[in-house]
Amino acid sequence: MAPAPPPDFRLVGVEPGPSARSARRAKVAFGAAAFVVGLLVAWRLDWVTVLCSLLVAGGAVLIVHRSMGPVLAGQRLSEARMSIVPWGVLVHDDPEPRVLRWAAVREIQVDALREMDNATPSTRWSVVKIRTERETLGGRAPGDVALERLEANVERYAEEAGRPLALDLDGIAAHEDVFEPVLERLIARARWLLRTGELEERLALAPRSYRHAGSVPLPETRGALARVLAQGMDGPADPRALAALLAAELGERSLLGSLLPLTASPHPLVAAVARAAALRLGGDIKRIGALDELADFVPAAELGPLRVWARAPAS
Repeated sequence: MAPAPPPDFRLVGVEPGPSARSARRAKVAFGAAAFVVGLLVAWRLDWVTVLCSLLVAGGAVLIVHRSMGPVLAGQRLSEARMSIVPWGVLVHDDPEPRVLRWAAVREIQVDALREMDNATPSTRWSVVKIRTERETLGGRAPGDVALERLEANVERYAEEAGRPLALDLDGIAAHEDVFEPVLERLIARARWLLRTGELEERLALAPRSYRHAGSVPLPETRGALARVLAQGMDGPADPRALAALLAAELGERSLLGSLLPLTASPHPLVAAVARAAALRLGGDIKRIGALDELADFVPAAELGPLRVWARAPAS
């Protein structure tokens, strides 16, 4: 089974809209002010002046309505400032933000408020609604938001993010010890597999020499690892993190293109390993993204060994 296409955004921020009461007060205040100014400018009171002042007041109300944007209150949702990232949603509550992983999200809906701009349709505002088991959160952002792929695949992302990491390239042996840091063990596992020659046939590796333990890649190695990085979802566990570690340990810089999509994987541990591997292979951090971006979704005890490993020179 091929994994879902990874999220095509790095961060989308949404903010609460104005309350219905404050929006109503602002419209009434500006409308009344415009009406009074119209009467004072004309300095007379007849039906023509009143009509013109009412038209000015109506225009002022429309301008205020347009500038304030959509009001979300009354739609049976809780407004919140949120940051949507490839691994879930950060809800910026006081005193600390809440973390919603994809497993907690049931549905994401984006409604676009469109208008015509010089005969060309454009989006003025996007209203984002995130439904969980217990609540519906909402926020808005000016213009379009790149969440179409997330809307279509949020259930697949939740399933993918919940898979354990594999200790082999077939996705059969899974890391199940929740009390042991998985990434540190995975790094040790990758090095052990290369040192002992366990993967020589699977990855078309050649022994270094009869005097030195370990393996060196052959031309076929790139294709073997690239297939796991792109399609490694057939077993009960996810082998792509291990494949990324092996690629970096072997110094296969030609696999940077296969690692880049995984840096935005909905599985935070897979994304962290892919970023560390790509950085170790010399990739551009502007394209890859920093490991610190995953700090809310990956414990510090897991990111620590990866930071050290990513700074080590590739083979």
